[in-house]
Amino acid sequence: MTEPLSLASGFPLATRDDWLAQVRRVLLKGRPEATDDEFAQAFAKRLVTRTDDGLDIQPLYTAEDAPTIALAPGQAPFIRSTHETALPWEIRQRVWPAIEDSRAVGELESGATGVLVDMSEGVALSQALDGVLLDLAPVSLSGATLDQAGELLGIWDSADVGTQERRGSLGIDPLGDWARSGGDFDLDERVAALAALVEHAHDAAPHARAVLVDGTVWHDGGATDAQELAWTIAAGLWITRGLVANGVDLATAVRSIEFRFAATTEQFPTIAKLRAARWLWARALEAAGVDEADRAMRIHAESSRVMLTRYDVWVNILRSTVANFAAAVGGADAITVLPHDILLTPGGSSLGRRIARNTQSILQLESNLSKVVDPAGGSWFVESLTRDLAQQAWSLVQQTERDGGIAQMLDSGALHAALAESLELRVRAVATRKRPITGVSEFPNIEEQSPSVQPSLDQVGQTRFAPVTLHRLAEGFEEQRARADAMETKPSIYLATLGSPAQFTARATYAKNFFETVGIQTSVGPVERFVDSGSDVVCLCSADSIYADQAATAVEALRAAGARRVFLAGRGAQVPGVDEEIGIGVDVLDVLTRTLDEMGAPR
Repeated sequence: MTEPLSLASGFPLATRDDWLAQVRRVLLKGRPEATDDEFAQAFAKRLVTRTDDGLDIQPLYTAEDAPTIALAPGQAPFIRSTHETALPWEIRQRVWPAIEDSRAVGELESGATGVLVDMSEGVALSQALDGVLLDLAPVSLSGATLDQAGELLGIWDSADVGTQERRGSLGIDPLGDWARSGGDFDLDERVAALAALVEHAHDAAPHARAVLVDGTVWHDGGATDAQELAWTIAAGLWITRGLVANGVDLATAVRSIEFRFAATTEQFPTIAKLRAARWLWARALEAAGVDEADRAMRIHAESSRVMLTRYDVWVNILRSTVANFAAAVGGADAITVLPHDILLTPGGSSLGRRIARNTQSILQLESNLSKVVDPAGGSWFVESLTRDLAQQAWSLVQQTERDGGIAQMLDSGALHAALAESLELRVRAVATRKRPITGVSEFPNIEEQSPSVQPSLDQVGQTRFAPVTLHRLAEGFEEQRARADAMETKPSIYLATLGSPAQFTARATYAKNFFETVGIQTSVGPVERFVDSGSDVVCLCSADSIYADQAATAVEALRAAGARRVFLAGRGAQVPGVDEEIGIGVDVLDVLTRTLDEMGAPR
């Protein structure tokens, strides 16, 4: 065949107007008298999704919507990739040396291509790296002190590892540590000491990154994608200035930095976030006069802790898989997947660590995700989202700089205020189930045993400002579920049905899912069986037409039979005697918290 095959040949070309005409028929149910404004309102309500950053995601994108991307991979501003050719990402798995069966050499022998050693327990690094071929495997540190980072350089020396073979990250993140600790150390002193380490590491390990700029601290605290991007870029600028002020050459300073971002179940926003991050950093360094070759960003992506749940932890495997996929497609240089049960067991179980590692191996080696440079490149949607996210984040970077920089925003409380506002929007979306959490706020396993109580992580003593801490999506529902689990007699509600199964099943199913999210057990049956249910709380379930004829009489009968509180599944019925209606859009968490209060659940 000498001519390209056109699969669409012989078919008429469909235009955007043709598509909109069909959409109009569906949304307006064929009402020819409907106005354009009515259609626009229906279109926006039903088909347009708004992100936490206020960006509109349209249902359809065409070439007219996307920016023109004429760049090849490996070219500044590195939107598409920092590499010209496809390269496998580093499967960088966490190692907890304090846990007996979490060993660096074991991870590497089982498929990891790099390790991230947790130093928070103060373990001996030489022991943690026992058996590791240090000239082959990149070694990165998490939670390390400056002394521990220097220890890694010493271990490389002792093992006679060539300077060109020393790879990984020393993981020193002054600003992130300062934010998480509430400012309980002298930041200027820490940066000055780091500058000395950077100078030493530049010669001793030129391919290892001494400095970490960790964006997950903002993500954990409630930041939107644009805020995480902006404040991470601002933190990168801040530490670069600090290193230069302490005598480090500008090019050396920027080469010493590795960035970390959170990868989430929001697949396309995660892809766009990593692509936009490279764009933003290259733009910032261009303005600083850095050579084009040194503007490339090295990205480590880690699966989000915010998205993990303590109930139905097996769903965390699916969440992490999506996050891993998105990080790979977005072009992360190194990826870490957390064990699915890490919230139940420190470091996760042996099985959890194995599944986390194998998730990466399957995506890289069997799904061949690393065989293509920038797989999302050219997608009109992804290119548009990358541009919009980058523009939003750049405006925030500029605002941060005008406000005195990221450290000043932390110290003044301005960053905390912005985080609190974003976190409130996130919490509200979860509470109303606009942002559902499978296994927690949707489709809970009512038979699941309550997980063990987490140890308190409250800050002790005085701090300069409020520490930036982790706020998980599922926390609100999990807290209420734990209250129900703590009751000697499990709280229960009776779902009283009216009419035929075809009329009550949909709302009975909704009500069952609604109440079981916080551990309230349900039983289902007709109104007259309520007296035998053993519960004094009831929810009527049926269709609106049945409510109009039968609900008022049913409520009277339920009250006479001892119903202390009566719910109704549906909204707008306004039946006399009903205490509360439940349906789409209500604050589920608020309703259920008050219900558990009335049921006597402990606080």
